Amino acid sequence: MGRQKKQVVMKEPIRLREQVLKNGNRSLYLDIYHNGKRTYKFLKLYLVPETDTPSKIMNANTLAQANAIKEEMILDLTNRIAGIKDKSHKARMPFCAWMGIYAENAKKGCAESSKRWIDRSVKEVTEYDSEISLADVDKEFLTGFMEYLAARTALNTDKKKLTKNTVFLYLCYVRAALNYAVRESVIPKSPFKGITRASLSIKEHKREYLTVEEIKRLIATPCHREDIKGAFLFSCFSGLRIYDIMNLRWKDIVKTATHWQVEIIQYKTGVELFLPLNMNARKWLPEKPEEDAEVDAEEDRVFPRLTRYYGQTLGTWMKSAGITKDITFHAGRHSFATLCLTAGIDIYTTSQLLGHTTIRHTQRYARIINTKKDEAVSLFDDVFE
Repeated sequence: MGRQKKQVVMKEPIRLREQVLKNGNRSLYLDIYHNGKRTYKFLKLYLVPETDTPSKIMNANTLAQANAIKEEMILDLTNRIAGIKDKSHKARMPFCAWMGIYAENAKKGCAESSKRWIDRSVKEVTEYDSEISLADVDKEFLTGFMEYLAARTALNTDKKKLTKNTVFLYLCYVRAALNYAVRESVIPKSPFKGITRASLSIKEHKREYLTVEEIKRLIATPCHREDIKGAFLFSCFSGLRIYDIMNLRWKDIVKTATHWQVEIIQYKTGVELFLPLNMNARKWLPEKPEEDAEVDAEEDRVFPRLTRYYGQTLGTWMKSAGITKDITFHAGRHSFATLCLTAGIDIYTTSQLLGHTTIRHTQRYARIINTKKDEAVSLFDDVFE
């Protein structure tokens, strides 16, 4: 009997590996060995400790996405060695993996806030359907994804449904990924045609704001968390978003010979903002800590205890003040905008104070003011009947 030949096992040129992080998560990366050289590609995908069923499902989806990217890179490498330039094979990869490839390309040079939205969009697609291929994405899939988002609870302390604008923002990144696939000659055309903002059957969230009288009642009403009261009223008189107030440091408040102003890079847009502070806004700033040799007070946060978990405190305070509106922290910004326009400040200046990137965003508040004007004029109808 002849000696049995040893079976030769071909090694993969690209392997999926893990790196354990300090927080217990595992970072996934690709170990690439080609032409005698080894390189590493970190996927910015992470496995979390599997403490419950949702974490296990999330890890399974993440691994599926990582393995799809690995297989795609192996196929690309093989085709490149063979001199094959056809990209149509990519259409067979999972759509969530294509979203990851699109994200890596799209995040080059864009604002941090846009990067976060791109990553969230990839996560939402992966959680909705991690198996459907790019080629199989059609209008039915997109409509189903849209309905899934519309029914999902928002991931914040208010636990409300996603707004129409938020749902469509996710869809915009999905549309961009599909358009990218068309430009790369992976698919012949995008199935997104015909899906518009108007096709979203979601009730638009009412843009709540506080009147002057309601703000006066809040000022007069005690709140068991004075820092939350001060931060919210500061928002009403400055128009700053909660994340910008949370990140605000004493060094960001600049005093000149004539006025005070906030100089920050906005968290949401990444756009620089120079915001003059009126007396009412300055009144709700806490007392600045004294500096000493060991502590640089300029680096301290202005509202150090403020977090996103304000909902119950804010709700109790509103109820104590007799305000029955559905008020979130962002209503402080809405209130500032409507107060500016009601006071006669022109829409362009209001847009600058809010740090809007386009005046179109400010026009939504102008429509509220116009409604109030219509209500005021209609009072004459009752008087002279």
